[in-house]
Amino acid sequence: MSRIVVRVPQWLGDAVVSTVFLRRLRRRHPDAFIGVACRPALAPVFETFPIVNAVVKLPAEEGTFGAARNLKSHHFDAAYILPMSARTALEPWLAGIPRRIGFGGDLRALLLTETRRYRYDVLYPRRYLALLDDAGDDLTSTPPHFPNPILSEERERELFGGAWDALAHPILGLAPASVAPARTWPAERFTEVAQRFQKETGGTVILIGTAKERPVVDQIADQLDGCVVDTSGRLSLSELGSIISRCDRFLANDSGLMHVAACFGVPTVIPFGSTDPTLILPPWGRFAGPYHQVIECQPCRRNHCARFGDYRFACLKAVSADEVSAAFPPLEKAR
Repeated sequence: MSRIVVRVPQWLGDAVVSTVFLRRLRRRHPDAFIGVACRPALAPVFETFPIVNAVVKLPAEEGTFGAARNLKSHHFDAAYILPMSARTALEPWLAGIPRRIGFGGDLRALLLTETRRYRYDVLYPRRYLALLDDAGDDLTSTPPHFPNPILSEERERELFGGAWDALAHPILGLAPASVAPARTWPAERFTEVAQRFQKETGGTVILIGTAKERPVVDQIADQLDGCVVDTSGRLSLSELGSIISRCDRFLANDSGLMHVAACFGVPTVIPFGSTDPTLILPPWGRFAGPYHQVIECQPCRRNHCARFGDYRFACLKAVSADEVSAAFPPLEKAR
């Protein structure tokens, strides 16, 4: 029986998209032992994925040589390396894995036995599938995976002050922060959309973010008068899926959380600026992606805007709160 390991990226959205790659890999090798190598924080995504046989955790503090030792102990005979860094190509080389397939470029190709070209001009999930020489046809047959545990009554009380069903419905999930400034819609516009939602529906806004993102979340929460739940810094990775899956609508930046929402078919709107939604939005979700070509550098795919003055973040500023609100489906048609 062949033993295959997939080295996945360290970012949440990339990790979710990699589960599509894993489904296609399993379909091609139904009897193989398939492992996933990842940072410990991402392990819950794959530990709950039935097609994965083992999760190899690679703590950052153990470094490249520690990662290689962890991989070597599992005696894999093939490795698919999804990230494009030299370090992630070095790990399986040091581990002595005989067959190493990854994206070429620069000197990292010397560490691989087979290379493929990473293409920015094709739909995001199909980029990884190139390592399988898979064109990515019929993607809907291999949707992504994300954990979705049932919260206990005690945990619901801790997060919401009572049962989920006692919250004012409908529910709008709001994830206003991002590690990429060039993909972060202005906080005041998130606030406008949330205020309009509360006025029109009387529903609850659930704010989602990490502990580091609390300043942005607090800025928005302070401007909302209706029912608001702040979960920033309070959710485990698995609980994140549980919360997002039960929202009636979801508004987020071009970030990993939109891929989580796609796993559950939640009606989601993403204001796009530096990336082209036609190449990013997956076919499994219920998405709208307002996008305007207003400056010649679009789409730059950058995380940080390289322009200055009035041109800085011009692409994101071109997306208004009015059109984001209008992009949501009517609630009676929502999931």
